[in-house]
Amino acid sequence: MRGLSSGAFMWMLTLLLSAAALCYLFWSGQLAFYVHPRIRGALAVATALIALLGGVSLWDLRQRAGFRVSWVHALFLMPLILALCCPPQMLSPEVISQKGLMGVLRGHINTCASLHGPAPVFAPEQTIIISEENFLAMMEALWEEPDQYVGREVEMLGFYYEDPTLGPDDFVLARLVMTCCAADAEVAGLLCRYPGRGQLVPGQWVLVRGRLAQMPYYNVAHHTVNNMPYIEVTSLSPSPKPAQEYIYP
Repeated sequence: MRGLSSGAFMWMLTLLLSAAALCYLFWSGQLAFYVHPRIRGALAVATALIALLGGVSLWDLRQRAGFRVSWVHALFLMPLILALCCPPQMLSPEVISQKGLMGVLRGHINTCASLHGPAPVFAPEQTIIISEENFLAMMEALWEEPDQYVGREVEMLGFYYEDPTLGPDDFVLARLVMTCCAADAEVAGLLCRYPGRGQLVPGQWVLVRGRLAQMPYYNVAHHTVNNMPYIEVTSLSPSPKPAQEYIYP
């Protein structure tokens, strides 16, 4: 390519490939694994600007005095290469285990308190359905006032998480919470007591039905004894992954 600036060509290629990759994430729906839906608008504008810059950089290809080839340009391709080589997926059980049991149980509940409305009110004869829409509000309500929910029937969908510090019949029914992007994804859930948990596989999605109860636990940070909500499971069935695996405050 006589007379072409190799540096300008590499930069143009980086911009256009990045814009194409972002367009693919929008089109395939995989963008939800990386960023919160409220950021989609800003990201769409950024994608258009990147594509525009890539188009404008075409004019630099004939400039003999264009900038030189540099490894710095290759660094801009690294996120694109990683996104293509590492398919999007949830946090692995190994990564989740590093947060510790209480970190998994409480998750984003406290930090997200201002991002959701009050917990829904269920009639005494109603089963409490913990859904994607009310997940954080219900988690906060259950932890703050567990006495009000003891004995109530509950239903919740989540993935199975086990911890070596739990009893032989205990596991955590968990969901991933994304406040901004995948980098800040946290895990929150409820402790469950079920004699048949040995048949479950870590990360498996299950639909749990049971009765809410509470047990005392020692809060190391505040040196106090508090009540922790949990589910006495009456029925459990494998379930396919939901269309949206993350909870978005």
